[in-house]
Amino acid sequence: MSSPVPAPGPAATSPRAPAEIFVVDDDPALVESLLDLLSDEGYRVQGFTRPLEALDRLARGARPRAVLLDYVMPEMTGEEFLAALAAAGIEVPVLLLSGVNEPNIRGVVAGVLAKPFDVDRLLAVLDRLTGAVQR
Repeated sequence: MSSPVPAPGPAATSPRAPAEIFVVDDDPALVESLLDLLSDEGYRVQGFTRPLEALDRLARGARPRAVLLDYVMPEMTGEEFLAALAAAGIEVPVLLLSGVNEPNIRGVVAGVLAKPFDVDRLLAVLDRLTGAVQR
């Protein structure tokens, strides 16, 4: 899977612009599943299997309403990603997705969802983070 992967957006008849979400996870199947799920829910979604590519997009001015971030990745950990955001002065809500029971987080996150996560819970958290503007 190549990165970034734009997902199809909602119909152009929506009165408000849909919230954009970045998905950053080294598992291509999970990224693809989240792209499908979130785009079906009305979000504009970009998926990244390489965290440095997502950081580059953010450094160039992209400001998604939220970032779904894997905690354990081979190229860069979630903690390192958070540190890079802070060092660059980039403020964006980050929802950490973790297979680790109790990740030792040194950085600001909007929340943590354990993998495997409940889809309804994920959507509820995203609605809260984005203000549900896509609905």
